[in-house]
Amino acid sequence: MDDSQDELTIGLLGPLAVRRGGATVEVTAGRLRSLLAILALTPGRVVPYGRLGEAIWDDGEPGHLRRTLQTYAGRLRDLIGADRIGGGPHGLVLHACDDDVDAARFERQARAAGDRAQLEAALALWRGEAFEDIGCHWLTGTVAPRLEALRLEAVERRVDLDLAEGRHEAAVAELERLVALHPLRETLWTRLLVALDRSGRGAEALDRFDAARAALADALGADPGPDLRRLHADLLAGRALSALPPRTPPPTVPRQLPAGPAVFIGRDDALDRLTGSDRPVRVLTGTGGVGKSTTAIHWAHRIAGEYPDGQLYAELHGFSPQAAPTDPADVLARFLQALGVPPREIPEGLDARAGLFRTVTADLRILVVLDNARDTAQVRPLIPGTGGALTLITSRNSLTGLLVSHRAVSVGLATMDARDSHRLLAARLGTAALEREPEAAQAIIDACAGLPLALAVASARAEADPSLPLADLARHLLGRYRLDALDTGEADTGVRAILSWSYRSVRRDAARLFRLTTLAPGSSLGVEAAASLIGRPAAETTCLLNELAATQLAAETAPGRHDTHDLLRACAVELTELTDPPRRRDAALRRLVLHHMHTAHAATLLLVPGRPPIDLPEAGPGVTLPDLKTSADAQQWFDTETAAILALVRRCADHGWDDLLWPLVWTVGETLHRRNRWRTWMEIEALALGAAERLGNRRWQAVSHRKIGRVHGHLHEFDEVRARFALALGVFEEIGDANGEAAILKNRGYIDYLQGRHRDAAACNVAALERYERLGDRNGQADSLNNIGWSLAQVGEYDTAERHCREALRLYGELGNGDGLAVCWDSLGYVYAARGENAEAEDCYARALAFYEGPEGNRYRAADTLVHLAENRTAMGDSGTARGHYRRALEILDRLGHHDAAEVRAALDALP
Repeated sequence: MDDSQDELTIGLLGPLAVRRGGATVEVTAGRLRSLLAILALTPGRVVPYGRLGEAIWDDGEPGHLRRTLQTYAGRLRDLIGADRIGGGPHGLVLHACDDDVDAARFERQARAAGDRAQLEAALALWRGEAFEDIGCHWLTGTVAPRLEALRLEAVERRVDLDLAEGRHEAAVAELERLVALHPLRETLWTRLLVALDRSGRGAEALDRFDAARAALADALGADPGPDLRRLHADLLAGRALSALPPRTPPPTVPRQLPAGPAVFIGRDDALDRLTGSDRPVRVLTGTGGVGKSTTAIHWAHRIAGEYPDGQLYAELHGFSPQAAPTDPADVLARFLQALGVPPREIPEGLDARAGLFRTVTADLRILVVLDNARDTAQVRPLIPGTGGALTLITSRNSLTGLLVSHRAVSVGLATMDARDSHRLLAARLGTAALEREPEAAQAIIDACAGLPLALAVASARAEADPSLPLADLARHLLGRYRLDALDTGEADTGVRAILSWSYRSVRRDAARLFRLTTLAPGSSLGVEAAASLIGRPAAETTCLLNELAATQLAAETAPGRHDTHDLLRACAVELTELTDPPRRRDAALRRLVLHHMHTAHAATLLLVPGRPPIDLPEAGPGVTLPDLKTSADAQQWFDTETAAILALVRRCADHGWDDLLWPLVWTVGETLHRRNRWRTWMEIEALALGAAERLGNRRWQAVSHRKIGRVHGHLHEFDEVRARFALALGVFEEIGDANGEAAILKNRGYIDYLQGRHRDAAACNVAALERYERLGDRNGQADSLNNIGWSLAQVGEYDTAERHCREALRLYGELGNGDGLAVCWDSLGYVYAARGENAEAEDCYARALAFYEGPEGNRYRAADTLVHLAENRTAMGDSGTARGHYRRALEILDRLGHHDAAEVRAALDALP
């Protein structure tokens, strides 16, 4: 290979160019050219025959694919050298190195380039469009976009150097050409706006923003991202675009794939079809227990390196016996957070989230794995719309709709044949064990009927007890626990018997934990929650979970969290019903409820410092609580566990546990308020009220009426508010609950404000303040002081309003209540703006907005402060900046579906 006569170079970044020993080699046949290009993309690595066939033949593979490809390989050997093309039972390989192929060399140089010269050297390798004279749809439709994306990244880096060096006009010319070719790439538009502005062409920059917005709306149904919007706002405000807005990639590239299987056997045909397809959506189908998830995860790990922007994974519970199918809106929220979108910027509705997901992933080369899908409707919103994304879906359903709407390729996964079943068993137990008892081994294989899950669990049973003869295991599988359902292709009934062996092989406490995990909502369980279920310390529970994982009765899907397969949960449900009497199951569930209740209570107090705690039922022995130290810990816990709390609220209602239901609802109210989930909050507060009424607890009844009234207030349902508050206040006065009276007065003041009765609102809060002062409730005092200041500002008493707000600010600061500080800064901003002190108002509003847009912020309040900023800017004669603030507020309110959006839209339309 060192001889110059054997040197080989292949050019793919333009017309196909092949040189051997310095001489040009003409490869004229169309499919021969395609074959050489595909092999050259991965020099030194075998490309499966199936992938070659699907890539080369768009109109259907030939009947004797392998023979045809071997014939083509022989013709290539004649052209470029007999030792250059290798072949084997699985595929073909080009014997070359990356430096011999311009595409591979470009990828390496572009990623490593640190200065202009290196970027220019990498970009100089391009002689035209990738594969421009090779008629292969797979190359031009799948590979070329990835190379083009990397090329664009290199060009953007070069443009950044042009801008830094003052070569603005040159940058404009290149960027105008590029945005015409790539209108959905927002990073090109941001650079174009900066280049135009620096060239003194600000008006043109505004026009180009409108063009970008139209392109994104037409193609994706989405608005420009935050970077473009910020540049636009600066342009409208007349501020020079002194620097490019920083790109905000996710803090870490998401790598969500579960661990790959320790043992993986066979599935060559399915893997070849998955690898060989050029479709952006691929569906792996088959019956339960046939190994869809294992195969998908194994293949996903194999190709993960081709998706440098990350891998997303979601278990959709489409056919889980205990968990309802996962809401795609919830999956989108997790995906968006993993891709760097702050929770406050994630909209509520499914369609809005899907649109944002398509926008965020438009320029990303990512892999999305959707496991255990129920139907087409569940997965369709989770599929990226454009860009270099690949979506892999597993399901028991055929998902035919995706084959039509997304041109998905469907790969069916059959049961294993006898050879691969034997290989799998040998890989787990060792060849020697099977050779000692060949008849028993064959009986086990026959009983498992080619189901990998059944084979894996049977192997685990034998591994757990090496003294157990395989013949005994075989007799059990063929006896009264015989896998009857395997004959019908249904895995759940047959696997139940096999799972019972794994279950019986673990220690008693581990077996009890396995059974009781079915009481937890969903399939994922944290260590502390699991410890509470069985009433054991966390350290001991961790050991039990590890024991379950070792016998494949559980799997650690994230640090400290374990999951169970749907068939395992079905087995555990039956086992707990047979083994654990109702009183034992109820005791475990009550401990789980108490775990969530006490943890949520602690998390709420971290999120709202100074808030008075409530009396909770004693956690009691056996309940384990996590150690939440910061408000960030609290928010993360709520992000993970809110769905479980809501499910447990309904479990308490079903069981008639009124003593637990009411305080559990209290603990989750704050997080529902922060997320503007009014209807959900209303629903569970109604359950809490019913519990309080059945218990005859007058104070709880009053609190529930007050909270339901608050929700009605947020929804502007004022008749309901007055009725609820009247009921609550009457009870508080009757039982002498001054804190409750103060809370009602404070809440009623807010409703008076919403209805424009500002002096009444101030009076309510003065009365509330008096009660809070008697109670020594400093947080309540601060709330009331700020509310008084806000109300007085509405009627022009600005100096008095400022004094009240300043006092509230002091109290909030001493308490460390960030949310209260933000509310108070917003109030002070309003006071300053009303007095014409606009610069001071701007500073106050900015302080408030900084908190609201942080991890613990409130999206509705962020919109409210943006409106105040817009009003302040309008008063300063700066309608351009005001317009930007109104639009940002409107975007938030529209995502929330909030009725204030109409008023903001009218204010925006009224701007000159």
